[in-house]
Amino acid sequence: MGKTVWMGIGMITASLLACQNEELEYYPIEKKHLGEAYTEYVDNNVQSESSGDYIVLNFYPEEIADLSYVTYNESSCSFHIYRGSTNKYVISWDYDTDGSYVEVQYMQNGFWYTINDQQHSGEYTLLANDGMGVRMRIQSGGVTVHRFNIREAGEE
Repeated sequence: MGKTVWMGIGMITASLLACQNEELEYYPIEKKHLGEAYTEYVDNNVQSESSGDYIVLNFYPEEIADLSYVTYNESSCSFHIYRGSTNKYVISWDYDTDGSYVEVQYMQNGFWYTINDQQHSGEYTLLANDGMGVRMRIQSGGVTVHRFNIREAGEE
């Protein structure tokens, strides 16, 4: 009887450890319109990086950029510029947060760089090459994004 109990405990322990090692399949957080609050997410929305865990915000692309050469990647929730030349763009943002760490970022050569320095409102002029990306992400909690825009420099 003792041997059967120990075998049962061993099988249960092995199955629990196997479940803990399973990788969760990532999928983007639910899309929100500008002015709607991001307040809920699940483990599958979280991207883990060496600097911590983040949730990349998912937008309706037509509300962010109306440039024909700016595409939106639905799986990574990032905007990419494919104009064929290097040009200047203004990235602008305005958000309210309940204390969340929020980053507005651009991507160059596979690395993401934060441009907002935790300023809740601002603009950044980006000299962008083909394929450069732009995104917004939070570390936890909630945020309401009132403005997030990509436009050519010089546009009003």
